[in-house]
Parts: sequence; structure tokens; C-alpha cells
Amino acid sequence: MTAMNRWLGLGCLTLALFVVGAADAAPKKNVKPQDVLRAQFPKLKYSSFTKSEIPGFYEVITEGRVIYFHPQTGYLFIGDIVTKEGRSLTQERAAGERYKLLTPSDLKKAVKVGSGKNIVVEVTDPDCPYCRKMHAYWNMRNDVTRYIFFKPLDIHPDSVKKATYILAAHDTEKALFEVYSGQLDANRPLLDKKYDDKGLLQAQKAVADKLRVDATPSYWVNGKYVSGANIPLVEKYLGKIR
Repeated sequence: MTAMNRWLGLGCLTLALFVVGAADAAPKKNVKPQDVLRAQFPKLKYSSFTKSEIPGFYEVITEGRVIYFHPQTGYLFIGDIVTKEGRSLTQERAAGERYKLLTPSDLKKAVKVGSGKNIVVEVTDPDCPYCRKMHAYWNMRNDVTRYIFFKPLDIHPDSVKKATYILAAHDTEKALFEVYSGQLDANRPLLDKKYDDKGLLQAQKAVADKLRVDATPSYWVNGKYVSGANIPLVEKYLGKIR
């Protein structure tokens, strides 16, 4: 059974007839779009209903996923709205919803850097070149508080060791700088030493999984999602460095 069928609680055949049948009756005048959705799809449970970036379409958030509704036809649309720059506004919106799942207990497991008014939650890999690029960028700003979670990727065999080195350090911020500036890259004696992070890396991975992060770097800048080293988008949410 597909995710869409689970949302609606209908079988595939019933779903197809239901959607096509919805287009046969245009909404009456003075009927709210949300009322049209309830009438056409009474079994659909959702937590948010707002106007989308496309006139006439409404964004519907259901079970943490983003779909779209067109009241004039009664159709539901499943797919991404993508900008000419290649950004998926749909994925960004869904990621913003997942940000709400973070708890104060989750944030206590992060490496905290800075004390600025802007909150940045990041999921990073110590050997990801784009993560290192962004680490240098964040170090130029004094207006952010960073909550850093590690998600070592399989393509980087030393990432687990480097993340563990940071998390086990007495001064995690200092260790973070050492790793992301490349000081451990050729230091096998230091890198291969055993460190006890008291299970913190596994706890951080669990937070990354809750956020459904499968690529690094990933950021939430004041709750808004940014994929990759997209500095222009970061500065849109924060303001440029003065």
C-alpha cells in the first residue's frame, strides 16, 4: 500500500475513482477551499492548509509530508515544486515541519558553538568538503548559535573517528576546529587512538534520523531548511555579514 493510500484510508481503485470524480463538480461560490478539501477527501488527516507558491493551489501537510490541493478541480497533487535554481520548495517545507520534532533534550546532545541570536541546527560530516567550507563560513559570524550533530557518511572512512574525537574532547569547540581545519587528516596516531564519547555519537545519529537527513551538510536556520553549502540562502534567512 502506498503512502497516499494510507493517508486516505482507501484502496488504489477507490482512490483513482475518488480523485477523478472530484473533478466533475466545481466548488460552489463562497465555499472555502479548505471546506472543499474536507468534502472531497473526508478521510484525509492533515495538520496544515495554506496557500502555496502557485496561485490557485494550496499546500497540505499530512503526516509530515507536503502535497497540494486545487479546489477548482478537486485534485490532489503529489510531487515537488522546484525553483529554476534547483531548490525543492516542497522538500524544504517538509524539512521545516520535521524541525518541530526537535526537543530540548535533543539539543543537549549537540555540540553548541556561539551565543548569537540566530539559531542554526546543522547535521554534518567531518570529512565532507562542503561541511568544512560552511564551518569556515560560520566561524566568520558572531550572530549565530550553532547546534551541531554529526552524521558520518560511509564514503568517508575516518569520519566516525573524527566525530568521536570531537565528542569525547574536554574542549569540543577546540576539537571541532582541529578536525574541520584538517589537522587530524594525516595524524594517524592521534586519529587511531580510542576515545570514549559515552555513546553521544549514536545519540546524535538518532537525532539526524529523526530529521530524516541523508546528505550533508543540512541546516535549519531559524527553523528554515537549507540543503548544502547554499550561502546565499543562508544569508537570505540571516542577513549578509557586515
